Amino acid sequence: LAWLLLLAYGMIFTLIYLGRLLPPPWLLIAGSGAGYFRYQWAVLFDRAASWLVAVSSGGSSQETIIFAAALGLGAWLLAAYAAWSVYRQRRPLAGLVVLALALGLNGYFGGYEEHRWFATVFAGLAALLVAVLQYANLEFGWQQRSVDYSPEIRFELLATAAGVGIILLVTSFVLPALNVRQIARAFRELAAVEQTEETLGRAFEGVRPPQGGRPGFAPGGAGVLPRAFLLGDAPELYETVVMTATVTPDHPEATHWRAASYDVYTGRGWALSTEREEPVAAGTFLALPPAAAQTTFTQTVSWLFDNRAIRYTIGLPRRFDHPVRVHWRGLSDFSRAVDPDERDTAGLPYQAVSRLGTATPNELRASDPAQLPAPILDRYTNLPADLPQRVRDLAAEVASDYDSAYDQARALESFLRQYPYSLLVSGPPAGRDPVDYFLFDLQSGYCDYYATAMAVMARSLGIPARLATGYLAQAPGPDGVQTIYQINAHAWPELYFAGYGWIEFEPTSPFPARREATAVDYGFGEAPPTPEPPPVTPPIPEPPAERLSPGWALLLMVLLAAGWLWWHRRTPASPPAVPWAYHRLLRAAGALGIATPASQTPAEMEAALQARLAAWEATPRLERLLRGVRSAVATLTALFVRHQYAPPATQAIPGTSRSASEARTLWRHVRHRLWLLRWLRRLTGEKYD
Repeated sequence: LAWLLLLAYGMIFTLIYLGRLLPPPWLLIAGSGAGYFRYQWAVLFDRAASWLVAVSSGGSSQETIIFAAALGLGAWLLAAYAAWSVYRQRRPLAGLVVLALALGLNGYFGGYEEHRWFATVFAGLAALLVAVLQYANLEFGWQQRSVDYSPEIRFELLATAAGVGIILLVTSFVLPALNVRQIARAFRELAAVEQTEETLGRAFEGVRPPQGGRPGFAPGGAGVLPRAFLLGDAPELYETVVMTATVTPDHPEATHWRAASYDVYTGRGWALSTEREEPVAAGTFLALPPAAAQTTFTQTVSWLFDNRAIRYTIGLPRRFDHPVRVHWRGLSDFSRAVDPDERDTAGLPYQAVSRLGTATPNELRASDPAQLPAPILDRYTNLPADLPQRVRDLAAEVASDYDSAYDQARALESFLRQYPYSLLVSGPPAGRDPVDYFLFDLQSGYCDYYATAMAVMARSLGIPARLATGYLAQAPGPDGVQTIYQINAHAWPELYFAGYGWIEFEPTSPFPARREATAVDYGFGEAPPTPEPPPVTPPIPEPPAERLSPGWALLLMVLLAAGWLWWHRRTPASPPAVPWAYHRLLRAAGALGIATPASQTPAEMEAALQARLAAWEATPRLERLLRGVRSAVATLTALFVRHQYAPPATQAIPGTSRSASEARTLWRHVRHRLWLLRWLRRLTGEKYD
C-alpha cells in the first residue's frame, strides 16, 4: 500500500509540475481555479496524445513531455527507494547502489563523460554515509535491548569510515580508469538493443542534453526574422523561377502558396516548438480538424529551383498524390508536409488537394472566442515577458473601437498597411525586439516585419496568431500556369477563429488585403466579391526625433558649461566693480557664519569680519591661508565707502577708475582663501571661534 501511494504521489506531483495544473492563488480566490485546471489539462493531454499518436503510427516526435514525465517519476521513485532502504529496511547500501546506477546511466546517455569525477566523489561519500547510518542502526538496537556500549565506538567507527572513503577517493584517481567503451559497444551491437535504441530514438527525437540555452525552442534558436535573402533587390530575384503551378478553382482569396508556419515568437524572431512527424501514404486524407466555410482547391506544382522537400499548397493540404511526412503540433495542428524520399525532386510535379478558410466577415464576427481550443490558445497567444509594453499599448489603441476578434484583426491589418514597403532596410539592432523596432523606429520594411507585427499585436489582444511563409500566388498565363519567382517569397499572418480554423490576412501594404468572400467555388472569369471597406484606424506613431550623437552632445555640454562659467565669473569693467566686489565680500562673510544684516554699516561689517579673521589667524593651520586677507578687507571696505559716499567730483571717469581695478584685484586675492576657509571648516567640523 505504501508503494502504491508513493507511485500515485509521484505521478500527481510530476504531472502538476509539468502541466502547470495548480492554479495561482489569485485565481483560486476569484473562483476560476476549475477553469484554469481544465484549460491546462487540455494542453497537457494534447501534448501527451500527440506523442502517443506519433509513436504508435510509426512516426517520430520532438515532443518531450512524456520523457520529462518518465524522468520526473523515475527520480521521485529513486529518491523514495533510497529513503525506504535507509529508514524502513535499514539497508542504506542497497538504496545508494541503485542511485549510483541511475546516475551512471544518466551520465552515460547524457554525454557527461568529462564529469566522471562525480562518480568518484559519490563513491567516497557513499562509504562514509553507509558507515554513519549503520552505526546509527546499531546504536538504536543497543538502546532498545539495553546493551551497554562505549560512546568512544562512535568516534572510532566514523574515523575508520572516513579513512576508507579517502582511500576509495585516492584509489579511484590513481588507478587507471576501467575502459567501458568496448563493453558498451558490444552491448549496443546486440540486435535487441539496437532495435530498442532505434525505437527510443524515434519516440524521443526531441530530447537533447541540456546546452544552457532557453528550453523549449527546437529548432530555431533566436528565430528566423529577418530572412537574409530578402535584404536587397538584386536582379536575380526577379529572374529566378522557383516553381510553376496550376490551381482550380480561380478563387480571389487563393493568394498564398503556403510552405510552413512558425509558432514561437522569441522576441528576436520566430522558432518552431516541439512537433511530431507522421508518415502519410499517397492519396490518404490528412486528419485536419473540422472547420466551416472552407474552399477546396486542386493544384499541380512543379518545384524547379533546387532539391527541396517542402510541399507548397494553397491553404492547408488534405491529400497528396505521393507519400509525404507530415509535421504536426499537438494532435491535429498542421505545421508542414515534406517529401520523405532522399531524391532529386527538382522538376518533378506533384498534385495536392487542399482547403482554405474563406468565411465571410459576418461569419467570422460571430465566432465565439470562448470556444477556442485550449492547446491553440495556449500555444498561439504566448509572448515573451520582455515584449515592450508600448507594443501592447499600440495594439490596444488600434483595436479599442471594436468588439469582435475579426474586426480587431481587420483594424490591425489596416493600421499596418499605412507603413511604407521597402526591401532596402536593415535588420533590427542587436537586442532590439523586431516588432518594436519596426513600429516605432524603422517604420518601413518588408513582409516579415508586417506579418510579425500583426501576429504579435494580435496575440497581445488574446487572438491566436502565427507566422506563415511561402510565396505569393501570381496571375496565371494564357495556359493557366502560374510562374513563381524568387522575388515572390512572402510571409503573412494566420489568425485562428473558433469553428473556422486558420484565416489568412495580408498586412503588407503593396499586396491586396483579404476581401469579403463566401465559401463557394468561383469559376474562371467570374467577378470577385466587393471588397470590404477598411476600418478606421489611428495614424502610425510619430518617428523618434533625431538625436545628437553622444560625442556631439558631450561637446555641446562642455561648451555650455564653459560659457556659463565665463558669464558667471566675469567682472564688469566699470565703476560698479567696487560695489560688486564689496557685495561679493558680504556674501563670503555670510557663508562663513558672520551676520550681515541690511542695517549694518560697512564699518560694523568690517569690524565683525576683522575680529573673526583675527581669531582664525591665531590657529597655526590657518595663519598662512589668511595672510594678507585682513588688509585686503580693510582696503576693499574703504574703497566701497569712498565710492558710495564721496562727492562725484572726486571719482574718476567710468571705466578708468583706479579704485575699480584695485577692487577687482583685491577680491581676486581674497575670494579663493575665503572659499577654502569655508570648505575647510565644513570638512573638519571645526568652528575656529
